[in-house]
Amino acid sequence: MSVLVILMPFYGLSQNNLEIPQLSIQTQSYFHNPDTGTYLYRNAKVEWEGITVESTEINYHPEKHRLTAQGYVRVTEGSIVAVMDELEINVKDGNGIFRNAIIFDSSNKAYMTAEEVRRIGKNHFVAQTCTFTTCDPKSPAWQITGSEVNYYSQNFSSSQRTFLRIGNFPIFYFPYLAWPTVKRRQSGFLPPEYIIVRSSVRKWDLGYRIGIPYFWAIDPEQDLTLTYDWVERRGPGLRLDYQYALTRGMRGEIKYQEFFERDARDPENESGSLSAEEIDSSELNPKRFKFVFNHNQQIDGQSRLIASALVYSDSQFQKEYELIDNPDPNTAQKLTANINRQFSNGSISLSATQTREFSELALLNRNIDLTQVQHLPALSFQFRDTFWRSGRAALSPEISGSVVRYYRVQGYNGEGAAATPRLNLNFPVFNHFDGSIKIGKQFSRYKVRDPNVPGSEDEYGFEILDSEIEFNTVFSRIFKNETGTFTRFKHLVTPRIQYNYIEDVPQQSDSGVPFGGGVSARRLATLRLENILLAKRRYFERSVKLTSLALDRMRRDQMDPALFRKLELIQDQEFASMQLFVRQLENLFGTELSARQRESILAYAEKGVVPLQNKQVRGQIREGKSSSVASLNFIQHYDNLKKNPYFQPIGPAVKGNETEPGQPLLPLRTILKVTPGTDFSISIFNRYHHQKSRVVEYSADMSVGVSKHNKASVHFRNNEEAYQTPFGKDVAAANTFSFSNNFATSDELAFGVAGTVNLDADSYTFRRRLTSSVFSLEYKPDCWNIRLALTENVDKTTTSSGREKEYIDRTLYAYINLGGVDIPEQILPDLE
Repeated sequence: MSVLVILMPFYGLSQNNLEIPQLSIQTQSYFHNPDTGTYLYRNAKVEWEGITVESTEINYHPEKHRLTAQGYVRVTEGSIVAVMDELEINVKDGNGIFRNAIIFDSSNKAYMTAEEVRRIGKNHFVAQTCTFTTCDPKSPAWQITGSEVNYYSQNFSSSQRTFLRIGNFPIFYFPYLAWPTVKRRQSGFLPPEYIIVRSSVRKWDLGYRIGIPYFWAIDPEQDLTLTYDWVERRGPGLRLDYQYALTRGMRGEIKYQEFFERDARDPENESGSLSAEEIDSSELNPKRFKFVFNHNQQIDGQSRLIASALVYSDSQFQKEYELIDNPDPNTAQKLTANINRQFSNGSISLSATQTREFSELALLNRNIDLTQVQHLPALSFQFRDTFWRSGRAALSPEISGSVVRYYRVQGYNGEGAAATPRLNLNFPVFNHFDGSIKIGKQFSRYKVRDPNVPGSEDEYGFEILDSEIEFNTVFSRIFKNETGTFTRFKHLVTPRIQYNYIEDVPQQSDSGVPFGGGVSARRLATLRLENILLAKRRYFERSVKLTSLALDRMRRDQMDPALFRKLELIQDQEFASMQLFVRQLENLFGTELSARQRESILAYAEKGVVPLQNKQVRGQIREGKSSSVASLNFIQHYDNLKKNPYFQPIGPAVKGNETEPGQPLLPLRTILKVTPGTDFSISIFNRYHHQKSRVVEYSADMSVGVSKHNKASVHFRNNEEAYQTPFGKDVAAANTFSFSNNFATSDELAFGVAGTVNLDADSYTFRRRLTSSVFSLEYKPDCWNIRLALTENVDKTTTSSGREKEYIDRTLYAYINLGGVDIPEQILPDLE
């Protein structure tokens, strides 16, 4: 089959002074009719001014500048691709008619189908009896149908007498709609939010919830999003989200949402520690709202002002409407303001904080924890510099501290100041060991008073010396591997000896009240032996060749002809790796080759195979970066304060209860982690108690990624009894097994399951072993998304008789989103 390439030189000026474009025509054959002056092209492609028309049959009338096509017709213009049965277009002004057309806009990934579409300008189409969707137009999950649609690519579009349909069901009707068809910031409706929350506990059972957000781009410096909510078992709601950036270096937001609940709440189940009789009937319809304010402003090159506010109407708002299972903190009010100034070696801040939290999770009990400390205000500072440096040795002094006025509704209030100067010295020891010494002393002085007790003024203050000494070194050895997955291994052994000291001083007020002191004494020696195995992975790369067949394909796809003259210089040359091939392209073209052209060339290049065994393999081996494949750490603490079984601190109680007094050697901690690849890891932890001659706590974790679509993990933990570490960390007793698995059967469908099993469930009180579980399903085709999640949690409540009772909170969540669609903005057309 031969192809004719014809250039129609019809340049000149028409009667209305419009320049007639030149046409480029490629055709298998053509016929000229001298009687009508028309040309008939078969299996042809016609191009002019960025427009391409392809069809099995194209008719062109040069004098009338009219081009018609029938059969299979395809029109391409920029990001627009249209397929139709019939086409009629004027090549001079670009106006035309598409019949039985499907138009695809790749910039918005949107389809428009219509019986008739008129092109009335560049990227402007008017469609009659039209549908608009981002789904497959043959079976769309959603679509907008209108009697007439004005579609502007990279602008705004509109339609008249329009329905939004989900499947075949009409959901919304709008007399007139307008929506943005650009990715840049524009006013318009955002994708609707739809969620179903069904719970076995009545007070958490919301039913379905739908939100329709509208985005208003007020100007380039500010915008507002208004969302109308409807909650099936609650009633309507309204959300406002205002964002601003009025000047350079300033940004902020104001958010408010309120739900107007129609039904009274149940005092028997929602009064918490209060009895139902204490709740007045006027309180059974509480106001439900949330307020957020955040402001961040640069004052100058070194200073910044930050202010924020967060207010919740009640203790259940987070759990009900934000789906936070255990709100922590359960905030009632949080107000903060901060002015910070940065220096080259430190910073200083002036701040004020007022925080209030609800006493319990109970909607009808609004009691606040009145003992929380508020800072009104607080001045804090920190500075650090390197005073002296010589080789690996350095001396760095630093100081940090604060001046605070603190306040509580109930309890002691007062003012105080604290400062902690510190010296940090790092130095080598015999050129093989590294040593460090950190010495600091905390100075503090506070005045306190109880506002409810006249004459209760008191003072307290203390000076506490603390220090930390460490010596460490590193032994290493490298192992080479000629075959296998890894090229080299490196074993690092790092022994560390540490000593942590905190002075034991009295921390009480002048009148003898133990108020304000919370720094516990410490004499803790620690031996750490750290083992790390590093490895470099061996990568085999396929060779790359630009064959004559690849160049022919590039020519057929009409790549830039100027490229071929230089590419022919490396035709059929084989490069051992992709990196070498890219380097050769850079040598050939320099900066003339764009990133897009380079990617196109790489796509056409043919990849070879890796030979099993020969010298060429060595040239195709690339060594990866070093990564940790295994680590084994031993940690042994020795608490010197426990040597004397009769030791009593003069300050706060010593932290840590892993052993009895008189037994200073604490259990040995062993941590093993193996990660041979990015998709598999094992972690094992245990505490061996030498006094009991057995392991008293152990845990194991394993995670597996069979592929990027299938990942699983399990976790097992057993601890006989609760304990506290020397650093004050509390560890609860447990005997649990946890699991999780996420499996994607395809790009559209994925499953997930997770849970925790209590292996020591009390058969007399709590019989439930599966304390929590989650099952999820996600389905996301191209144009929409649905996610289901079924959760179960075991919780406890106290009955009116004071007995604890176990109950199961079983909740179903369903999230539905029309992906990629902007629900149109309902506005009135210009009636003038």
